[in-house]
Amino acid sequence: RFAAKYIEDLIKKKKEDLTKDEKNIFYNSNKYIINSKRCALRTTNILKEKEERHSTQYIPIVTNYKNILESEIIDLSKNIINIINTYLLKKTLSDESKVFYLKMKADYCRYICEIINTNENQTYVEESEKCYKEASDLVQNFPWTNPIRLGLSLNYSVFYYEIKKNVNQAIKIGKEAIKGAKKQFDKIKEEEDKDASFTLQTLKENVLIWEKE
Repeated sequence: RFAAKYIEDLIKKKKEDLTKDEKNIFYNSNKYIINSKRCALRTTNILKEKEERHSTQYIPIVTNYKNILESEIIDLSKNIINIINTYLLKKTLSDESKVFYLKMKADYCRYICEIINTNENQTYVEESEKCYKEASDLVQNFPWTNPIRLGLSLNYSVFYYEIKKNVNQAIKIGKEAIKGAKKQFDKIKEEEDKDASFTLQTLKENVLIWEKE
């Protein structure tokens, strides 16, 4: 939390775009917080279903904790989206930096979509799709092995699978990235190899699972 607060304060004070290291701090510090809460929520949802099946006395307690987690995830996500809109996208000059922020914004819109089921949900669905699409248009000249491009393809495909419930489109995006990366993997930069390889493997695993449905 300290790192996330530090980088948020820095973003509000800086007049220029973040450096690569600062971007990583911004991304990873918030990713750690949001992922821990999303993981806790998934566990709580399973527990709530179990308690409801047995009509236990713990249902109100579990439900309350679930509501707290959902509220925290939504608040955190809205804060990140606001920071990106208000500060970061206005300062960036390079396409790679813009793609980084658009992808991150789309991801946090998607996290909100996972929770809310009101009319507000559609707003975040549309905003998430818009940002993924805009980022995808900007990376057309990036190598397929670029970790940012592969990560974008992975998350964009997950968006179509989990939020839009469009399995065919999710598979299409995944396969396109896999095919493109295979052709260019011999040109990959050494420092990018680990991230690109991990993302590519996740894409392959997702496509295999989705094709069996």
